[in-house]
This record gives sequence, C-alpha cells and structure tokens, in this order.
Amino acid sequence: MGETRVNLHHLLEDIRDSYPFPQEEVIVTELVANSLDSHASDIRFIIDSEKYILTVIDNGKGMNKKELDGYHNIASTTKTRGMGIGFAGVGAKLSLLIAKEVVTETANGNFRGATRWKLENDEKAPWKYITPAPADSKLVNSRHGAAVSIFFKSNHSELLNPEFIKKTIQKHFYTILDAAFQIALRFIYKNGINFYVNEEKINLSEMMQFEKSNAFKIHFGKKGKPVGVGFVRKYKDPLNEEKRGIAISTCGKVIKHGWDWLGISARNPDYISGVVEMPGLSLILTTNKADFLKDTASLQKYYRYRKAVQEVIEPILKEFGEINESREKPTKELRPLEKEIRGILDNMLNDFPELDPLLGRRKKFEAAIGVLDDTSASESGAAVDENSEKTIINPGDKDKGEENTKTEENSGNGLPNLDIGEQINGLPQEGKRKSPGLMIGFYDNKDSNELGKIEEGTVWINNEHPAFKRIAKSGGEKYHIVVSTAFVLSGYLQEQKSLQAFINRFLSNWGKEA
Repeated sequence: MGETRVNLHHLLEDIRDSYPFPQEEVIVTELVANSLDSHASDIRFIIDSEKYILTVIDNGKGMNKKELDGYHNIASTTKTRGMGIGFAGVGAKLSLLIAKEVVTETANGNFRGATRWKLENDEKAPWKYITPAPADSKLVNSRHGAAVSIFFKSNHSELLNPEFIKKTIQKHFYTILDAAFQIALRFIYKNGINFYVNEEKINLSEMMQFEKSNAFKIHFGKKGKPVGVGFVRKYKDPLNEEKRGIAISTCGKVIKHGWDWLGISARNPDYISGVVEMPGLSLILTTNKADFLKDTASLQKYYRYRKAVQEVIEPILKEFGEINESREKPTKELRPLEKEIRGILDNMLNDFPELDPLLGRRKKFEAAIGVLDDTSASESGAAVDENSEKTIINPGDKDKGEENTKTEENSGNGLPNLDIGEQINGLPQEGKRKSPGLMIGFYDNKDSNELGKIEEGTVWINNEHPAFKRIAKSGGEKYHIVVSTAFVLSGYLQEQKSLQAFINRFLSNWGKEA
C-alpha cells in the first residue's frame, strides 16, 4: 500500500520565503493580523526571557473545536481570498521552524481548548490536546480570545526582544497606531486597537522634525464616498530606509513601502515620507496578504486606486519643490506616432485588459471589460462583457460620464475629518468601451536610468536617457519612443504574462502600421 508524504519543513520554508521581509518579522505581523481578523481590540506580547517564551494574547472571538483542529493543518488555509489581512494562522505555523514547541489556547463561548504542537521532523508535525490554563490565568481569561505561546531553545531569537516586537508593529501597522487614521478605520475596528509588550502600551515612535506636511483624502468622482486618506511630509534631515518613501496600507496593515509601487518619485526621496490608507484594497490581497493580486480584474482595481493616489501626491511633491522635471508635449510631427500607438493598444487590450486603467480613454462604442467599486458587491475579481449605454464610471459620478478623482487637502499635521464608510467591494459595471487615449510627452531626468514612465494616461519619455540622446543623433527618436512605450507598459502586465512576448507583439504591430 502506497503512502503520500509531504515535506512539511520545505512547505513552511516556501511559505516563509513568499514574504518580502525576515521570518521573525513575518511571525509577529501574522500573529497580529490574525488577532485583528478575529475582532480583537487588545493584543498583548508577553516575553519571559528566563524561560525563553513569547506569548501573544488577544481578546478576539477565539476558535471553536472544528476551527482549532483545522488550524493545525499546515497545507490548508481557512481564509477566503479577499477577507481579512491575516493568513490562516501562519504566525504560529512558521514558529515551528524555530521553536521547540507551540502551545495554543483558545476560548469561544462554551468551548475552551489547548494544544501542544511541534515539528518533529521534515514530514511530521504532531499535535495533541492538553489541559487549558485556568480561566482566571493571564492567558485566555474571558469567554473569548486566544493565546499562542512559542517556546524557544535559547534566548537568541529576535522574538524575545521587546524592542524588535515594538518596531515591527510600528512598521507594519502604522495607521492603526496613528490617532489621525483611527477615524478612517473606525468602521473596521469599532473599539480601537491597543498593543502591549510586557504590559507597556505601544505608541508610534517619534519622528524627526519636518518642514512641510500635507494631508489629504481621496474620492472616486465628485460625489463619490471617500476611499482613502493619507499624508506626505518633507523632513529637514534624511530619513532611515524604513521610513522614507510612501507606504500603502489597507485595513491598518502596510502592504508596500517606498517609491517603486507609486510610479512617481521625489527629487530628494530620502527626505520624504508618507502613508496612504485605502481599505478597499484589502479585497485584492494575495493569499499570504503581503502583496496585491496580479490577475486582470485585480490589477484594474489596483491601478485605478494607484492613479488616484498619484493625482493627489504629485501636486504635493511639486508644492514641496520635489519635482523639478521639465515636461513638454511632443511636436506636431509626432502626433501621427501617438495615433499609431493608440491603434496598436486598441488591438491589444482584449488580450491585455489589465493595462486599460492606465490609459486615458476616448469614446468608442464597443463591448468593454471593467471592474469598478460597488458597495453592494460581495466579491472582487469578476469581469464580464459590458454592453449598456453607460460610460464606465463610478456610481456617484454620473454627471460627466468620466472618472474624476477629487481630493481634499489639509496643510496641517493631522488628517482631514474622514469617514471612509463601508469597505468597498468590486463588481463588473456595464458600459461602453472607450478606445485608448494614451498621450506621449517628454521629461528631463539625467540622474535616472528609466526609459520612461506612465502617469495619468501619458507615457513620459526620458529625453536625458543616454540611449535617447545617442539615437537622436541618427534621427531614430520615433523608434526609441515606441520601444520605450512598450517597455513602460510591459511593467504592468499580469504576473504570468511574458514581457518579451508583449514587447515583440507591440513592435511587430507597429512595424505593420508603418
């Protein structure tokens, strides 16, 4: 009789390696995220440095017996994609890689249970029920909650360092700790969230003095509900790597940080910091909740949100004197090339619909694919053909028949008084497709190696790039523009699609047009 074996050790390592930060950081982040998903309002980290034990206690809803049994299945997940910001007890599971054992205790109404779990070898992770701690103990001391205790072999782990726990929570859950964001998150965390390490409450670390600050909120459409809130600040002195750049957060959890995800950059990026909170993006998180999904419908939603953020932040950076690139539209001689590129894209969008939200649109009465935010929707990620008489717009912006992002800015240190409202889901919206309205422009940035970038439906070509300057001498600017456009757009394809195949097809179609 045959037997199927699973290398649990390798499976856990694969899960660990899917995160863009160190293992100990993943464990803390996931323990917190799962507590938040269980509706906890108090999350406590207790470190016993003498016995080498880290215990995390929350007052969430806890697990029933069926959930506790399933919690020990390393190869499965009980979370539905798009729900919550944690990943199926991964904090405890990854702890098996570095701990002697993990003890979990939980209370859910009339059920109280506790288990002991360890990774015995590569293929075995046995667990068993044990007697729970008394109800009046420091662990789960109510009818609801959970406690995870990680037993280490020595005190060498960062997880036994209170300062490491504190900094990790400050880094990954900034908007929960910042009182200014709590108004925006109150519909998710109605009772607020308190973090403690050894009974000391965690607060935000003090930042250096800043020169300028601008806070804002984001709407889709003039009359649409707010979907995001944030701030950008310019500091007098350079920031450390973890604090510089713009962070994008959803439901209080920071998903990305820096400049790459935003698609724009500052003249002095080391002096600029900011945070944007957009709860609607939680619906397109990957399974491990550490990135955003790359399928077509999710990318459409992501790029729509990102464009809204770009439209708010770029004017602020200009106000701060942090964008000094001179930009200009192409001469009349290049207008026919713009038209050719639009035609190429119009013929390719059916196969690459994820590019659609990046492009300016012109009226064209054909069926289209699109996913917009809809408060009555139950799931994000479905896309269907559209054929009604409406233009693709967000509900609440029907007056102009086009998407118009509205921002409200505040030059003070706090955020605007914002109530984002219910979390935004996505459903296909009916409408007519508009053909690509992509434009070409030029900017000067001799300090950058990028061929170009796309912002608000315009591909900006870097005419200070060495390749552009060299080819301009031979009169080959048009070919460089087409190649640069193909390269810029290829960076926004679905993950499984070939960048090389896209560029080859783009250039081939352009050759046929010529």
